Amino acid sequence: MGLVPRHTAAVGCSLPQVEFYFYYGCPWTYFAFTRLRETALRTGAAIAWKPILIDHVRRALPDGGGSHGAPAPYRARYQAKDMADWARFCGVRVDRPGPYPVAAGAAVRGAAHAIAAGRGAAYGEAVFGACFRDGADIDDVEVVVGLAGAAGLEPAALRAAMSGEGGLQAAARWSAELVARGGFGSPTMFVGDDMYFGNDRMPLVEVALHGAGERPFVAPGAHGRT
Repeated sequence: MGLVPRHTAAVGCSLPQVEFYFYYGCPWTYFAFTRLRETALRTGAAIAWKPILIDHVRRALPDGGGSHGAPAPYRARYQAKDMADWARFCGVRVDRPGPYPVAAGAAVRGAAHAIAAGRGAAYGEAVFGACFRDGADIDDVEVVVGLAGAAGLEPAALRAAMSGEGGLQAAARWSAELVARGGFGSPTMFVGDDMYFGNDRMPLVEVALHGAGERPFVAPGAHGRT
């Protein structure tokens, strides 16, 4: 018998869900965003998009989110290679130099509107691509409004939504919610009450989603396990 995940579906329910807490200005989150959409397709899962304000999260943590100083040169060299490897693996371009995270206030302002319109994935694809592929300033309202068409949104409606505080208030709520659940950064994923942090945890997320649904799943290396 293959690996048996801890998660079980509710009676009569076959659609698992993953909650995705994320920040638009992080390249590692871009990788996770790309991979999570593929994972959702394979598992039949729904994604609950929950964009956050990374500064809100850090301020809410006792240690401010840990050290964010410049890494040692040897570590920085490997991080650059690692990022290039992940970008190639995910089939995306990350041409924008650090430091990271990138300011993304305008993108966050428009996110709740896009999610409510059912365009959260398309909006995220447009924003992440503009930021890391094209080097666009996603903290600029005009730049983000210019992405409306690619996201399947009406520019005027997006601009109107960004002029209010609704988007920031929603992101602030999700940021506080993440910290209350034990989270501390982006990307963070929840399947039920189980938390997974980081792009490299995606295989574990996929196993959890299979368990939360009704599809059998055998993890690599688990064949023949009883």
